[in-house]
Amino acid sequence: MTTHRRTGLAIAAVMCGAAVAAGPAAEAIAAPAPTSASSVVTPQPLSVQGSTDTAKGAATVQAAAHRQWRSWISGDYLNRHGKKWVSQPYKSKGKWAGAFVRCYNNRAQMRVRILNVDAGRYIADKKERCNRDASIKVWTKNFQRQDRLKIILLGNQGSYVSAYYKTR
Repeated sequence: MTTHRRTGLAIAAVMCGAAVAAGPAAEAIAAPAPTSASSVVTPQPLSVQGSTDTAKGAATVQAAAHRQWRSWISGDYLNRHGKKWVSQPYKSKGKWAGAFVRCYNNRAQMRVRILNVDAGRYIADKKERCNRDASIKVWTKNFQRQDRLKIILLGNQGSYVSAYYKTR
């Protein structure tokens, strides 16, 4: 009789565990944690009436930028290499390609270019003065999906250079 009772309790425990695992708490536990703050996209709740504010929020989430890679380029490196840094060729993962430069020295004149290696021409070019809190942002969609791109940084101040992409 005790063997039958133990078997029944074991089956009940397995069934309860399965019910708990299938619930909403399991989705929160099973969801992987994001790897970086730039890759986090917070979905906006959609209302039943579909207001214009909600539509704008949904469009913003769909057009979120994703970082593809990031590099630190020191001012010393730029000064030793003719005030120029060229990235390795890469392929954008989306329809839009972007380059972000975050400089850490005040009032430096920096130029950011995106070169389409396969077409042999520049597809984006921006020249700006850097501030400590500002970044230079360049976006383009003037390339084919499989084209190889390079980011070129011209200047003499240490900077973080990042390649971003957007799918829409």
